[in-house]
Amino acid sequence: MRSFQLTRRTGALALLALLAWPRLPAAGEEYATGNVRGRVRLEVEGTRVADAGPLVAFLEPLGGAPAPPVPGAVPKVYQKDARFSPQFLAIAAGQSVAMPNDDAIYHNVFSYSTPNDFDLGLYPAGESRTVTFRHAGVVRTYCSIHESMSGTIFVAPTRYFAVMRATGEFEIRDVAPGRYKLTTWCERLPSVTREIQVQPGKGATVDLVIGSAQR
Repeated sequence: MRSFQLTRRTGALALLALLAWPRLPAAGEEYATGNVRGRVRLEVEGTRVADAGPLVAFLEPLGGAPAPPVPGAVPKVYQKDARFSPQFLAIAAGQSVAMPNDDAIYHNVFSYSTPNDFDLGLYPAGESRTVTFRHAGVVRTYCSIHESMSGTIFVAPTRYFAVMRATGEFEIRDVAPGRYKLTTWCERLPSVTREIQVQPGKGATVDLVIGSAQR
C-alpha cells in the first residue's frame, strides 16, 4: 500500500512539474515576434540627428541565438547623371544589390572596402550587374572613370536593422524573442551599444543618448 501511495504522489508531482514547464514550440511553429522601437537623442552641441547623416540601428543575437534568414529582396543602386542613387543604402549581410547603368555612358562600380571589396568592370547603358555582400561593415563605392561618383553601403550583421528618421526615431520589425545587442552606426557620431530583451509578441522599447550624457 505504501509503495502504491508513493507511486501516486510521484506521478502527481511529475504532472505538476510538466504543467508548470514553459511550452516549447512545436515543429514548424515559432514564437510571436515583436518590434523594437526607440529614439536616439543627441547631446552634441550644435548637432541635430537630421544633420548627422544616415544613422542606423541594428541588432546582433546574444546567447547563441540563430541569426534570422537573409532577405530575398534585391535593392538597386542606380547610376544616373554620373551619380549613385541612392547615395546611401543599408542592407543585411548576405544580401545582394543590383547596380543598373541608367546613363548613356559607361560606368564601373568598385570598392576597396575589404572583405567586401569588388570590381564590376565597365558596362554600358541598359546593363545591370549584381554583387553580394557577405560580411557586415561599411562599403565605400566608386566609379573608376568618374571621380565625383561615390556612395556608401552599410551592411548590417542581420536583417534586424532600421535607418532612423530625421527625428531620431526607429523601428526594427518582426524580431524573434531573445537577447540582443543593439548598436547604432553613423559616420559622424560615436556608436552606442545597449543589451535588450525582446519579449514574445511584445518587442522592446529603448531610448539612446549620444554625446556627453551617453549612458
